[in-house]
Amino acid sequence: MKFLLEKSVVVNRKLGFEDGFTLIEMVIALFIAGVMMAVALPNLRVAGVNASEMAVQGDEKVIDAALTQYYLNNHQYPTELTVQGDLADLKNAGYLDSIPACPTGGSFVITISPDGTAATVSCTT
Repeated sequence: MKFLLEKSVVVNRKLGFEDGFTLIEMVIALFIAGVMMAVALPNLRVAGVNASEMAVQGDEKVIDAALTQYYLNNHQYPTELTVQGDLADLKNAGYLDSIPACPTGGSFVITISPDGTAATVSCTT
């Protein structure tokens, strides 16, 4: 069996068949991979931005729902001096499981209307 394998290798080399890739084949493969990356990377960046925006919107809705529930139970919104204090009040009262952080790196802003009957939540970057 060993003799047959050795003889096969010798025959292949005599006929010009060699193992491995040529330089042209490698260049073509790298070119194709580069084109595929050039097409895919911009789409991936857009997907990351969209995911961050969706996460911000989701966190804003959760905070807004917690504020609404707090208002319905207490007939007023939290009256802390800072947004983090308001969020801590919501968490301590059981309206939030945890204090969310703005996924874009900014901070949440809670704006309460002058008459105290409406609140809006937004995330600053």
